[in-house]
Amino acid sequence: MANNVALLLLLLSLQLTVSFSQQPGDDADFPTFLKIKEQFGDQAALVSLDPGTGPCNWAYAYCNQYRRVVAIFLQNVNITSTIPPAIGDLDQLHTISIANIPGLHGPIPDTFGKLSRLSIFNIMRTSVSGSLPASLSRTNLTSVSFFGNKLTGRIPRSLQDLPYLTYFDASNNRLVGRIPPRLVGNGTRDRPLGLTLTNNRLTGPIPRTYARERYFMNFRVANNMLTGDAAFLFGRRKTVYDVDLSGNRLRFNLTGVVMPENLLFLNMSRNRIYGSVPASLAQLKKLVTLDLSYNRLCGEIPTGGNLGRFKAEAYEHNKCLCGTPLPAC
Repeated sequence: MANNVALLLLLLSLQLTVSFSQQPGDDADFPTFLKIKEQFGDQAALVSLDPGTGPCNWAYAYCNQYRRVVAIFLQNVNITSTIPPAIGDLDQLHTISIANIPGLHGPIPDTFGKLSRLSIFNIMRTSVSGSLPASLSRTNLTSVSFFGNKLTGRIPRSLQDLPYLTYFDASNNRLVGRIPPRLVGNGTRDRPLGLTLTNNRLTGPIPRTYARERYFMNFRVANNMLTGDAAFLFGRRKTVYDVDLSGNRLRFNLTGVVMPENLLFLNMSRNRIYGSVPASLAQLKKLVTLDLSYNRLCGEIPTGGNLGRFKAEAYEHNKCLCGTPLPAC
């Protein structure tokens, strides 16, 4: 009898221990989790954000083996809210990806600067507005995409202090001012740089510091108000796949520019570029897209490489270009 009672007490003790260990309050991120729920407000789409369970059971959070939240993927949900500042208290976060939520509005919280482990940060296709917080320079960002929001103001120069930032996309916003001279850097053959600032209101010249970079996956700054030279982005020793400079006020001589042999996409249309079509374009065997229209180019279009695949639209509305596919000289 005594043995049965002892066994019963042992089983009860084990059950209580297991039950206690599973309480959400034991999770280090649980208090922050409650703040996030409160700051999101009453959102039917976030019903899984249940205080009765730990943050690791939330459909949009991912935890490590220590039950700490390391990533948030919040996409394609119908919510109307601002971004909870309490997310900045999840000190193990390395990834935030928020996308396709038109009802998400207001600024990016300055508290995100406390996320010293944050490496990947995406906020895409939302109504998030305001300026980019300079405090992000205290994170560990390597890749950023703020595509398709309502961001305003200047790109903080302090973001240059991020030593590992190799990809930055803030296209389709309302950003103003100049491009910081070292916004991305230290690209390699295995990890080429990406800079995409298309469809903003940026002004001034493209910083010449980018001439030092040899590896670019893309350099896309179309539809801004940029001025000056951009010839330094090219060169035979460079590896550059995609360049879009269209819709600016760039003015430089294209004649002697040597194109990178790996170039796939090139759009320089609607600028003030002068000179002639460079002979190096005829040596590119991988070129898929070309648009030099609406500039001030003159002279005969070279032949060779992939140039024969491009129609007259790629060269029209220049000063005096001639030769195939345009009328003969």
